[in-house]
Amino acid sequence: MRSFLLAMLCACGGHSSGGSPPHDGSASIDSSASIDSSGSGSGSGSGSGSSTSIDGQSVSCYSQGAPSTTCTLPSHCCFGNFTAQHDGSCSGAACAWGTIDCDGPEDCTNGGHCCSTQLVDQNGIYGYRVACQATACGTPPTGEELCHPNGAACANGGSCVTAYGTNNDLPRTLYICR
Repeated sequence: MRSFLLAMLCACGGHSSGGSPPHDGSASIDSSASIDSSGSGSGSGSGSGSSTSIDGQSVSCYSQGAPSTTCTLPSHCCFGNFTAQHDGSCSGAACAWGTIDCDGPEDCTNGGHCCSTQLVDQNGIYGYRVACQATACGTPPTGEELCHPNGAACANGGSCVTAYGTNNDLPRTLYICR
């Protein structure tokens, strides 16, 4: 994942944080581009190890026609940005917009965090990656800690709430710490 992001930064000439990127899907998206999903998880700790997704765990993969669908890792959920529902499907290949490799901390090795990361370049948002990482998740809206109601406590001290109506850039069956 780091190699992919580094390649994107080099190809795009870096990232300027001058203002907030659009959240309405109006950003120009290259439909031939994909988010590297190899390795089933991401992140490395600064000297504290790493965390990846655990094969055999299931992750939410909402679609309007089959809202309770799950994928069994290493098959992850690819979700789109073409509808407000962000319909998903299980896949072993790279995803064009969003990738879900975990939906809570129980899917992560070594006590890792399940984090949503908004992928942004100078043209705006080009995707989302929901994956395990050893370090704490970023801050909303560009980073979210994922959780389950009645599950483990949120590492950020927040409450576990539905992403639906809170962060509508994520599929509605996910829960985030706020």
